[in-house]
Parts: sequence; C-alpha cells; structure tokens
Amino acid sequence: MSNSTALCMPLTGLVPGLVPADVVAIVAHDLRTPLNAITMGAALLQDASQPGALREEALAIIRRAARRMDRLIADLLESGRLDAGRTLRIEPAPLHLAPVLEQVCQEVRAAAQAKSQTLDCELHPELPEVYADRDRLAQVVSNLVGNATKFTPRGGRIRVAAAPDDFAVRVSVSDSGPGIPREDLPRVFDPYWQARKTASLGSGLGLKIARAIVQSHGGRMWVDSAPGAGTTFSFTVPVAGAGEMRS
Repeated sequence: MSNSTALCMPLTGLVPGLVPADVVAIVAHDLRTPLNAITMGAALLQDASQPGALREEALAIIRRAARRMDRLIADLLESGRLDAGRTLRIEPAPLHLAPVLEQVCQEVRAAAQAKSQTLDCELHPELPEVYADRDRLAQVVSNLVGNATKFTPRGGRIRVAAAPDDFAVRVSVSDSGPGIPREDLPRVFDPYWQARKTASLGSGLGLKIARAIVQSHGGRMWVDSAPGAGTTFSFTVPVAGAGEMRS
C-alpha cells in the first residue's frame, strides 16, 4: 500500500454504464473469486503436513479474500439506495501497484497449479504509483486472471505483466488458450455474452464489470486475440499525478 495515501483525500466516483438491476448479478459473480481463495486457503490449513510459513500465507490469503467479500457485500446493501446508472463506488488514492498484482497472482496460483498451468507475474522494476481504488483494481485483475485460468487448457501458460505507458501504467493478462475468433471480438465486453465454445464456463459478466471499473478510473481496456494464438486483455490506469488531476 502506498505510503503517500494521506497526501490525497480519497474521492468518490461511480462506475458508468451499469444500473442497479446489474448489481446483484455482479456481486454474485465476483464473490466467487475470493470464495475460491478462502476454500483453497482453508484446505492448506487443514493439511498438517504443510510448513508453518505456508500456513501463515494461507491465513493471509483468507483475510484478504474476506475483506474483498465484505466490500462486495457492502455494494449489494448500498444498491437499493442508488439511482439508476449509479453503482459501485470508486475511492481512488495513490497506490503502489506491484503488491496488488502479486497478491492476486498468489491467490489464483493454486487454481492454476491444479490445472498444471504456469502463472508468471512480470512487473517492471520501476512502476510509478497509480491513482486507483485498490480493491477495485484487484477486482479487475482477479477477473482477468480468473478467466485466463478458466479458458486455458491444462499445461498452458498465463502471464500477468505491468509496465509504464506515458502517463499511465499498462497491465496485461495473456494466456495460451484457444483464442477468440475475429467476429466475436466486438462482443466480448457485452453482458451475459460468451462464445458458444466457452458458454458453460461463466456468467459473461466479468469483462463488463472489469471494463466499467477501468473506465471509471479514466483508463481503457482492450483485447488482442486470434484463434490458436491465445488472448491478451490489457488496461491502463493513470499514474498518481495524472489521475488526481481528473478530480
């Protein structure tokens, strides 16, 4: 977490493009990732053969996942008081991005290992602070990495990367999965839509959620893919100085 958070009072924004009717489905969808992390962490704690350090890490994963679930449940309780089109509060502040990405990779690594997948987290050594809501950013990356593990076959490779990009930081999640046909690319961010080959693997809400959160930060999200060549989802988030100017 950034040591300079106190330099800027968090400002509240609202994710555009979503209406209160979406919130229940959104929360139900995004509760699955931290719930899976808690389940896997609990399994590690139950295994008495695991070393103490690993059991401590399992406890830390459970605590982080529980905090994320609490944030999502708060959104659900708040949704009844929001007007149409005003959902999911965003509270940005200066933030060190690397620990957020590393924690998400750690939480998802067990699911990747269960499918014999390789999960790499390759971060530029000099990432600038970004101006973002930590929990919401973790929510975006969790969605993207969770999708990558879901759609990548056994033995595949997933790569999470981050690097400076002008007045922003670009984050990308790449996989060695089957890829997306060109004709389907314009629809990947549509709610409830999935390609026919993967329609049974999720609700189709995750990418809509992720892009709406990124846009609320002043960033953008896009996808590069081709059949047989894997898929890369990328997004940008403004560096701390540039992001605070938006307020």
